[in-house]
Amino acid sequence: MKSKIAKDVAEQEFERMCDAFRIDYSTNELGEKDLEEWTELRGKIVQVLRTGALIVGEDGKPTYTPPIGGDSLTFHPPTGATLMALETYGQKNISNLVAAMAEMTRRDRSLFGKMAKPDFNVCSKLATLFLGDR
Repeated sequence: MKSKIAKDVAEQEFERMCDAFRIDYSTNELGEKDLEEWTELRGKIVQVLRTGALIVGEDGKPTYTPPIGGDSLTFHPPTGATLMALETYGQKNISNLVAAMAEMTRRDRSLFGKMAKPDFNVCSKLATLFLGDR
């Protein structure tokens, strides 16, 4: 997709979102592997911010709107219920991720089952960011 937002603006929005969710985005103390993973995750989210499909509200909560139609999804900070949702399905990682995303967006899990893969990937990247140990 074509970029609608300047890279530096998207990077500022990413940091504002991280601040709202109390995520440490500094890279000073990261090892090589962690830095590589963080850089990739951050880059993919910044890329979606640049398209305008992902916006950060005044409260710092991101809202993703699939570019080819579909419901907008606002992500809320993870809670204990989000972590419990990760255990719902035992070792079924995708089901656990969907349960956590449903809890964070306050939407039904079935919505993610109907979502196009590129849109699911954006949502899973946000969930990975919010559920990480940063």
